[in-house]
Amino acid sequence: MHLQDKVIIVTGGGQGLGRAMGEYLASKGARLALVDLNQERLDEAVAACKAGGGEARAYLCNVANEEQVSDMVTRVAEDFGGLHGLVNNAGILRDGLLLKVKDGEISKMSLAQWQAVIDVNLTGVFLCTR
Repeated sequence: MHLQDKVIIVTGGGQGLGRAMGEYLASKGARLALVDLNQERLDEAVAACKAGGGEARAYLCNVANEEQVSDMVTRVAEDFGGLHGLVNNAGILRDGLLLKVKDGEISKMSLAQWQAVIDVNLTGVFLCTR
């Protein structure tokens, strides 16, 4: 796959797998829009991608927020002059068990925790892809 000068958005690009994918894409000459909620980690990831030979910029955005996603995509297209690809990597975990029993105590995942996971992991993918 030819990635030289391709503009790619990487959600969750400030940390973990997103950052690693960004660094890989940068090494292939991609121009990256790294998206995350943590500015400090975004800045570190941008620096790492630039050190790897690519162009990268940071965008703060909650992928579960339709207006923020729309604004982010518009800014990326304006900043880079287009868009060629998307790595939908952003994702969150909450207590992974719906019901947990530990030392005789029962705890349940709250509806708010469940909804946060659905909002980022599913709705965020929908919004960014659309």
